[in-house]
Amino acid sequence: MDASGDRDGAGGAARAATTTPPGEETPLPEAVPRLPGTVSRRGLLLGGGAVLALPWLAGCAAEAAGPHLDVSTLVGAITSEQDLIATYEAAKAADASLARRLDPVLAHHRRHLTVLKRHYVPGSGNRAHEGGTVPPPHAAELPDGAGQIMSALRLVEDRAAAARRADAAKAPPGLAQLLASIGACEAGHAMTVRAHPPADPARSAAQVVQKALAAEHVAVYGYGVLGARLRGSLQQTAQTYWEAHRAQRDKLISILSVEPVAAAAGYRLPVKVTSARSAARLAAALEDDVVPAYVALAGAPAADLRVFAADSAERAMARSARWRANAGESAPPDAFPGLPATALAPRPEPGE
Repeated sequence: MDASGDRDGAGGAARAATTTPPGEETPLPEAVPRLPGTVSRRGLLLGGGAVLALPWLAGCAAEAAGPHLDVSTLVGAITSEQDLIATYEAAKAADASLARRLDPVLAHHRRHLTVLKRHYVPGSGNRAHEGGTVPPPHAAELPDGAGQIMSALRLVEDRAAAARRADAAKAPPGLAQLLASIGACEAGHAMTVRAHPPADPARSAAQVVQKALAAEHVAVYGYGVLGARLRGSLQQTAQTYWEAHRAQRDKLISILSVEPVAAAAGYRLPVKVTSARSAARLAAALEDDVVPAYVALAGAPAADLRVFAADSAERAMARSARWRANAGESAPPDAFPGLPATALAPRPEPGE
């Protein structure tokens, strides 16, 4: 992959010692110069993401929602999750052979619904006067045949992810983080990388922008390493995603009103790249690791920045799901990986 550009130290840095055994070093892409020094990615990232137990799925992370919630937005998300659960149950009833594949996803949606409902009723009673009436569940119409059902479910998930991204603009920052996380999970289910350009956020000096930038530096560097082990269409996919991370990095730099965090000369990567499969595993890990940074950024005060963050988290989860499918890997079915239990319930408002 071409690593030209003044800020491509991350993408063009030398491979860290942990990525290739001594004596077996594979040359990096021609335009990736060797630079000394490495730093641990753990020191820069907010934490790892996770994936679902199916090759066409990826997992989700979440953050705590604040006490002031937009009821109608929350009801929309609750309704969506109820409908997804009903649709998955209908799919299992239509074709029992799908149960093993669908049960982990269904469990995720049930977890999402449980957490959303915790935010909906903080001792508030009937909220119909606030636009808070939750309609009964409604299953989407499904076609016949296992393959057609799976395609329909991916489309339903994609629409749900798009709705959560739009919700992030309307919700207060704390709730926006939770909705962005759920949307990322659903984008992983759909495994869709959107063709439209990502949202263009306003300038911001928020510390969370710097953390997202640090995560992108690692991703750009990591894709520069793994690209040398891929060929054909997979190498082209890696090239496309590498360029996407470079563009994302540049956008984050452009919206900062302070000096942006610089890329390190190199990073210790979580996977040794010795084959096409391990390259795909590394790519999935890189995508997983940018998701927590964007979920955190979804709590920004500016609505356009929240949408940008939600969109970015969704794209990363979709890419992760695709790489894991290529690597033939599954993962722990945790709906909210690495998240403290206290972050899954709303903080009570005074008087509640």
